[in-house]
Amino acid sequence: MEKLAVFYFKIKRGLLHIIDLFIPTKVAKKNFVSWATFPRFNYTPNTTNYNKRINVAFCFNEKYIPLALTAITSLLGNSPECEYDIYCVTDITKTHQNKIKKFISARHTNGNIIFLKPNHDYDGAHCGRWSHAIWWRCMLPKMLPETVDRIIYADVDTLFVRDLRDANEFDIGTNLLAGCFDSPTYINSGFLVMNIAQFRQDNIYPKMIEWAENNQTRYPDQDMLNTICKNRIKSMSRKFNAIVGGGYSFLKTMNATQYRDMRYPVMLHYAGKIKPWDMTVKRFFTFDLYRKYYNAIIENY
Repeated sequence: MEKLAVFYFKIKRGLLHIIDLFIPTKVAKKNFVSWATFPRFNYTPNTTNYNKRINVAFCFNEKYIPLALTAITSLLGNSPECEYDIYCVTDITKTHQNKIKKFISARHTNGNIIFLKPNHDYDGAHCGRWSHAIWWRCMLPKMLPETVDRIIYADVDTLFVRDLRDANEFDIGTNLLAGCFDSPTYINSGFLVMNIAQFRQDNIYPKMIEWAENNQTRYPDQDMLNTICKNRIKSMSRKFNAIVGGGYSFLKTMNATQYRDMRYPVMLHYAGKIKPWDMTVKRFFTFDLYRKYYNAIIENY
């Protein structure tokens, strides 16, 4: 069946670039590319016991609370046999913090929510068209407790369909980061395994701040991580950061190996301009799955 699925993928890819030229609207074009490349995936939760706690981090402000809760509840709901310490770097009020904790604890028993307040180390950093919150994940090597040696970071425009035990066991060695590459030399920072112990040992944090204050680029925080951690980033399977929705260019260039990996995704990443929480978008690939979780948040939070 695996060989047949890959063969089917190659046939669709062969037709893709021809038919793509004749599709008039951007949404229809992106939908077609998603159908032609992204596999029908399996996301049955793993029900075998895992006896290690997993450290995870999300960064968000008040505007993105619904997205953060969608990511967190999907992770906990699809990880029945895993326990998590979830570090939330955020500037939201104590009222919102208590409300989030109450919301999560009423639905899941396997997630311990820990709030961290952003520091001022990156006040002089360039942000471009983004909010200053882009730098909050870069504060993790300094802000996390000394007992935390590694952490899995994820953006909040994501949905988890499997647990993170494989990412937690991923052998990062003495590298600083592990994640999925968008090109042979450039990592997508929407999902990262961060070797916090190595960041501290090699005193990387001051170098990150210096770069952030002295460089202006299109994707400041992501470009900084790629530059500072260059040659010390280990590649992971695309299943950990399966870009859907707006990931148009990636989908068009996806190869058969990436296709195989994404048949069993861990995290779906809704990168790009078209988002599943935008209810003006009537139909888009995997949006129905996302909205099942998101709508529950909106209705009950």
